[in-house]
Amino acid sequence: MKVFLSHAQSDSGLALELAKNLQRRGLRVFNPDEDIAPGDNWALKIGEALQESDFIVFLLTPGAMDQEWLRKEFEFALGSKRHENRVFTVFVGPTLEVSHDVPWILMKLPHLQLESAADLKHAAKEIASQFSIREESSSNA
Repeated sequence: MKVFLSHAQSDSGLALELAKNLQRRGLRVFNPDEDIAPGDNWALKIGEALQESDFIVFLLTPGAMDQEWLRKEFEFALGSKRHENRVFTVFVGPTLEVSHDVPWILMKLPHLQLESAADLKHAAKEIASQFSIREESSSNA
């Protein structure tokens, strides 16, 4: 299963840690910081990765939604039939205020609130369990 990991540039370290934890659980993770080489067409690579992903994970800290590319990836995920019911958000930091820090719709989708980055292993476990549920329901259909 391919996971697109969307995050703010300032959260690259957290994203790398979450990606490693997801990979340990057998998921293939597209992380722009690692998977786009200098000189690559960044927008094209992001678009391809979003189209090819089976699941989109948003890693958010306070202020992350201020970044334009993260908002664009969020809009894509919500409008994509392929990713319907395949979006998971990990909030890291103090409890985020809906409507101030994050769009309300993310609180209606599967998500997890973490107090600190030390809990990223727990987040990977939750995301992997979401995958197995989705895969079982897809194979039984």
